[in-house]
Amino acid sequence: MFQKKNFLAIIPARAASKGIPNKNLQLIGNKPMIQFTIEAAISSIGESNTIISSNDMRALDLAKKLGLMVPFIRPEELSTDVATTSSVIRHTVQWYKKQYGFIPDNLILLQPTSPFRTGGDIDKSIKQFISSKKQTLVSACEPIQNPGDFLFKNKDGKYKRLDTVKDKNNINRRQQYPETYFIDGGIYISKTRQFLETGSMIGQDPEIFLTSQSHAIDIDTPFDLDLARSIYEYGMVS
Repeated sequence: MFQKKNFLAIIPARAASKGIPNKNLQLIGNKPMIQFTIEAAISSIGESNTIISSNDMRALDLAKKLGLMVPFIRPEELSTDVATTSSVIRHTVQWYKKQYGFIPDNLILLQPTSPFRTGGDIDKSIKQFISSKKQTLVSACEPIQNPGDFLFKNKDGKYKRLDTVKDKNNINRRQQYPETYFIDGGIYISKTRQFLETGSMIGQDPEIFLTSQSHAIDIDTPFDLDLARSIYEYGMVS
């Protein structure tokens, strides 16, 4: 079993959201979206090894009720549209070091917009990360769309099919495309030193933790939210 003290989980939850108002508190079933992530983190890492970084008082109050550590309100300069997730993680790590005099060896980023990632998923990803000996890990799933069906726009305004095929004579055969995964946003793990040096939770060659598509939904638009609610209502999350 991994030592929890070697991992610090961070849940970023900014109040403002342009796409979906009060996104982190939108209900899926009978739960606010963020509650799924808080409960998953507590069941895996534990409440003493998980920190929520937010300027949303309602989200912070909910986290307290669920037993999560709420040591600070996210500073205003880290709560704007242009503030990066990297800066939020760095701020949390700096707070932790100032408070405890050391920092855990590894960081875990758990975004509230991935409500169906479970505590079991987190446990498995940590074990895989430890076994891999790599610097980072990301959760990912097989893409729903064939990567060869994407178009990109050139600087001249013309559209071109994404060129990833290995055999031009078999362009419509899915197996002719290189192995491709979609980063679902549910779990990011990085050695703390690697993150502090690069500012990236993904790195150059991450370990891939493969998740099922039902666990991999990332809520960014109203359609995503409706889809998540339907998945939850019909019990499609295993």
